[in-house]
Amino acid sequence: MLNPVVPTSDPQQALADLDAHGAAILCDVLSPAAVAEVRAKLLAGAARSEADGVPTRGYVFDPDTRNQRVFHLFNLDPVFVDLIRHPQALQFVQHNLGPDFLISNFSANITAPGSQKMVLHADQGYVPAPWPANPLACNVAWLLDDFTEENGGTRFIPGSHRHGRSPDPALEHETVAISAPAGSLLVMDGRVWHQTGENQSRDCQRAALFGYYVLRWIRPQINWNAALWPSTIAQLDTAFLHLLGYYSGNVEFQIPNGREAAVQVPADLEGNLTRFALGPQDR
Repeated sequence: MLNPVVPTSDPQQALADLDAHGAAILCDVLSPAAVAEVRAKLLAGAARSEADGVPTRGYVFDPDTRNQRVFHLFNLDPVFVDLIRHPQALQFVQHNLGPDFLISNFSANITAPGSQKMVLHADQGYVPAPWPANPLACNVAWLLDDFTEENGGTRFIPGSHRHGRSPDPALEHETVAISAPAGSLLVMDGRVWHQTGENQSRDCQRAALFGYYVLRWIRPQINWNAALWPSTIAQLDTAFLHLLGYYSGNVEFQIPNGREAAVQVPADLEGNLTRFALGPQDR
């Protein structure tokens, strides 16, 4: 199977690729210097995560302990806050999901030589089939190393976002490898079938950050109210906390938190009452 998705510096071509194939690659988003800076902060953050009691290895969704995951990135360095809401990343999210979305997770995946491939899956695989015609989730990855077939770059099945379901784990599926330079964005429709590739290199790590966004009524993978450090929350602005769903639940601000609640809604958000579970105020 040929991979129809190739790196492009044209955002409109990348959006067209996302629609047609379920994935897109926008290159030259980060400069080499910026890539080096973010990568260094990620590796430092991995050690800090371990010190905080959040392991970076041995998760049930990985086939071995060579693969390294780093979670709760917003606690580890402000640069990760900048990246998750980078305008070029959000352009794809809004194209895929519309204006009402949450940041569900932001984590890193670092494959080491010998890391095995992940199970083939779709990021909205927790949703029972048949899926609706539009995606419920969007994944935007920041490539901090070149992605190659040899070093375990993401593999996917072009067009699988139109199948309306997750892949059958009992069946074999032919996938294609993503090849793209460091500094690129890899964007995936939440329905597309994909997996971390097998790192067959002798000495190459392959690091990437994965920003996972969902429609605003879907529960995030991370409970930000519980996972963020108080010192982190104190540094985050109102708009960003709102993107995390920090102030509200599924009905947004139609039900007030109350004066004695631990989290108070900022005045500039209280008027945002439409398009959610209870409907417009005047209903």
